[in-house]
Amino acid sequence: MSSTTALNNLFEPSKRNVCSLLIILLLLLISSCQKPERAAQTAQPVPASSTIPARPPGFPLPVMNQPYPAAGVVVLINRKEGWIEINHDEIKGLMPAMQMEFWVKDKSLFDNAKAGDRVDFTIVETEKGEYLTELKRASNKSR
Repeated sequence: MSSTTALNNLFEPSKRNVCSLLIILLLLLISSCQKPERAAQTAQPVPASSTIPARPPGFPLPVMNQPYPAAGVVVLINRKEGWIEINHDEIKGLMPAMQMEFWVKDKSLFDNAKAGDRVDFTIVETEKGEYLTELKRASNKSR
């Protein structure tokens, strides 16, 4: 019996090490199984220029570099980043009425309006997106 006790005492630390190694291996296996999921979550979005967005019924694909006149109410102007948010009426041949942001190439256009103003503006569709190219306060004519 003393030889059995001696063997148990000799192998007891090894059993603990084997158990510890098994636990570590199991945790590594579990964490390695989750890595592809995390990679999928951090995948970069595809640039808008390489995909054609779905169009609402009745609205054909836009003609590139064609000006589209529009009207709406300015919601917000972000001078620092260079975009304006407008709650606009339907833009004939381009899109239904909605509220959205438009980028500008010339930030001085922002001097022509402020939040709450009814405005007339022009949108040009490019391969990189829609840009607002003209902006002015609307005349007082009724709509």
